[in-house]
Amino acid sequence: MGHRHGMSLVAAIATLLAAMPLASIFRSWTWLLYGVIVIVVVSGSATLARVLRAAPGLQVLAMMAALLLILTWMFPSGGEIARLIPTLDTFQHFNNLLALAGQQVRTSAVPVPDLEGLLLLATVGIGLVAVLIDLAAVGIRRPALAGLPMLAIYSVPVAVLPDGVSFLSFAATAAGFLWLLVSDNVDRVRRFGRRFSSDGRDIEIWEPSPLAAAGRRLGVIAIALAVLVPFAVPTMNSTILSTFGPPGGPGPGGPAGEGLVTSVDMTALLSDNLTLDETVEMVIVRTDDPQPYYLRLGTAERLDESGFHSELPSAGRSIDRPVPSRPNAASVAGTFTAQIEVVGLSLPLAPFYTQLESVSGLDGAWLFDMDTEQLFSGQRNINGSKYTVRYSRLDYSPEELRGAPPIASSDVGARALSQAPANDYVAELVTRLTAGLDTQYDQVRALYDYFNPDNGFRYSLSTVEGDSGSPIVDFLENKRGFCVQYAAALAWLVRAAGYPARVAFGFTRGTGRDGVYSLTNRNLHAWTEVYFPSFGWVPFDATPGASVPGSTRTAWAPDIERNSNNPVLPNTPATPAPRPDQDPDEEEILPGTGATDDGPAIEAWHVAVGVGVLALLALLLAPSLQRRALRRRRRSRNAPLIALDPAPPGQEDLVTDPAAMTQAQRDAHNAWAELLDTMIDYGVLVNPAETPRATASRLVTTPEFSSSGHASSALLAHAEERARYAPAPVRVTNLDEAVREARRAFAENATRLQQLSAALFPRSVLMRWRLAWYEFVATTSRRVGQVRDIVLLVPLRRRR
Repeated sequence: MGHRHGMSLVAAIATLLAAMPLASIFRSWTWLLYGVIVIVVVSGSATLARVLRAAPGLQVLAMMAALLLILTWMFPSGGEIARLIPTLDTFQHFNNLLALAGQQVRTSAVPVPDLEGLLLLATVGIGLVAVLIDLAAVGIRRPALAGLPMLAIYSVPVAVLPDGVSFLSFAATAAGFLWLLVSDNVDRVRRFGRRFSSDGRDIEIWEPSPLAAAGRRLGVIAIALAVLVPFAVPTMNSTILSTFGPPGGPGPGGPAGEGLVTSVDMTALLSDNLTLDETVEMVIVRTDDPQPYYLRLGTAERLDESGFHSELPSAGRSIDRPVPSRPNAASVAGTFTAQIEVVGLSLPLAPFYTQLESVSGLDGAWLFDMDTEQLFSGQRNINGSKYTVRYSRLDYSPEELRGAPPIASSDVGARALSQAPANDYVAELVTRLTAGLDTQYDQVRALYDYFNPDNGFRYSLSTVEGDSGSPIVDFLENKRGFCVQYAAALAWLVRAAGYPARVAFGFTRGTGRDGVYSLTNRNLHAWTEVYFPSFGWVPFDATPGASVPGSTRTAWAPDIERNSNNPVLPNTPATPAPRPDQDPDEEEILPGTGATDDGPAIEAWHVAVGVGVLALLALLLAPSLQRRALRRRRRSRNAPLIALDPAPPGQEDLVTDPAAMTQAQRDAHNAWAELLDTMIDYGVLVNPAETPRATASRLVTTPEFSSSGHASSALLAHAEERARYAPAPVRVTNLDEAVREARRAFAENATRLQQLSAALFPRSVLMRWRLAWYEFVATTSRRVGQVRDIVLLVPLRRRR
């Protein structure tokens, strides 16, 4: 039973390694703590059931019961009893949380915060995988079947991450699965007895067999193909969720096959990031624009009873081609350039400034949709990218917008974006606010001015749900919300008035100086865009500016708080006041700008790359360095002679001094071991059953060994035989030269590739590492089993 308990521990660790890819989905490590608790409880209940000699079916029941109890304790539904004992309310609570998790899966952008529904979903998944792995590896002794639940949990981050999982996550899962297979193989051999080769030689438990070697080669080839084949298929989608993207084929903006993208819920992105307790830098902008407006990220145009919904286009125009300009009656304030560096935003969307003219620094996988004004990709993630955009900033005046012509009846797209769900409350409010106003701009301004704090509107990240059954009515009555609610409400009212409107998402101006702006999660923002014929989409930001860091006001959409106690001047950013502990004369260095007085600063990624390169070089050179160190330790302490021919039998210089005999024997053994390691390095078979004389005779007929080394191998064999079997060893003072001559004899007949392999990756060192690892795992498993037996068997003996 002790060995099976050891396999249970290995199964638990393999489950934890298989769950490590989930770290890419969650923003913190709370899920890992929950997962460790569940794995320990499931594994402990399985071990207890096996101590009681329960059948595999009863072991599964014990694990499921333990999983239910620990979930009840971790996700309680009510009072103290409900925290310990599952009740009907517990199952109803779990059902509600899982339903909430389904909604959060559809609306949340990775990495997600610690949402209770998603935490329950992840914990239940890890627990069920732990049950299946323990059943397959320990209960029915079929560890290969454990790969299926491990693959299931590994596929979750693969499906939701645009760039897939990291290599370390893949390596962790693979290591867990291989550990299961190796531990089961060792356990089976230990149960069966001792192993023997075909010629009767005793084989250690961890010594590889030819069949195992062939299996390892096939495994290495399979893993190499699995890693390299996706790189050879550039059109492969990054996630399977791309299948559930927007419907429709390619549009006029781009060729077929360029529209496979994932969905992003911009409302959830803003809600999750704005409510974070910490401030996270996401984008760094360097621009020559003295008054940049908002940095655009996405668009929400589809409107139903529940609100506006963001959708990525089904096709677009590759940015390798110039962005065509559209005629616009607005005045151009200037053409500017901005360098955008994304440092903390993992999305298939790229932020940019409106009126885009060109993009450099991104490849052809990024597409631009002219209608929704979104820069997106179905194969790339913008995080870590650094690119440059050229754009024009437009200025509008109330007089110019009042002169905008009416929407043409033939403009089907604009008419479609003017539709809103029928709502009596909204219709009555729009009619009252726009009464007596003739032009589109005056009506839009009346709706925009309605969100004045004098009318009771307040900025709040925590919204209050109403009982009207309509989100727009709830917000207009409660008058509490953040930028998403304000932007969506104004766009809804504008559509109800009969004009095209949509919601735009992105970043406010942020904080900075000298053209360098740091944009954090606090600068994530949403605003309204209204379409004016001849002018295009004009921005209106109805959110109270004093509550939004970096908020900007314009001449055509001035500050709606101008009559409040905390006004924001038009055309100026509404940035927070300086910190109380900050010196007014102190210059603030923005994070990520690298601004120092000593010249260009070394950024963190430079250090990371340097450390990574040094670590890789150290890893590659480690076998060669260890081989050289071992060779130096084996050198004889006597000065070498020139002649290599051994003296005739009976005329050798024998060592009779007891103090010198030990050193002479050690020198002979070290020289012979060095010859055997050289044979292994060059791929020559070493047979431990052979005598030194037989090995030297075989080397004479070996084609890999040049004739120039025959004398040296004979000398080394003669010295080793005398050291092993004779009462007194022979005094040979030229062993080091004989070893070097033998090494040169192997190199003469070897190819260049064999020489490099023997020098950089000596097989003798790699074999020692492998055997040392096997021995470490065996010793660790044995000691863990001993501790486990003590813990489990002592109480039983006391009861007896």
